[in-house]
Amino acid sequence: MSDFWLVPLSWDGETALLGGERLRLEPEGLRMRFTEAMGRIHPRLLMMFKAHLLPEDESGGVCGTEELPFALAQSGDIRLSAAAEHSDTDAPPTWRLSHCAEAYLNRMLTAREADALLRQAEAEPEAERWLDTMRTWTAGGRQVILLRED
Repeated sequence: MSDFWLVPLSWDGETALLGGERLRLEPEGLRMRFTEAMGRIHPRLLMMFKAHLLPEDESGGVCGTEELPFALAQSGDIRLSAAAEHSDTDAPPTWRLSHCAEAYLNRMLTAREADALLRQAEAEPEAERWLDTMRTWTAGGRQVILLRED
């Protein structure tokens, strides 16, 4: 069974920071109605991406990994970078961003674009918290990504 996560994202074109205040979107029926509603506003407002495709595999030739080196349920930020690995052992772990994930992130709406679109969005009362959270993140300059964790 898959988990779907609403995740705040900071993306500068090289480094992706998945914010630690991720939300699991459940129950399934409510999540599906919510994502469909966001898609009707704009098809790229809340695009889904498979979490295991974020990091690059060891060989660098394949998008994604067989198994995620991190769990979205863990607390704290998750950092991925398209740049060379950092050698500082005191720094938090940084995983190499796959070229597929980099292309995906470059196609996302900016925080400003998403923020403007979210002003016209409505949600069921049970999903209002998700919508409010998205508005808070985009108003603060972060993008929003929907990740599927298998």
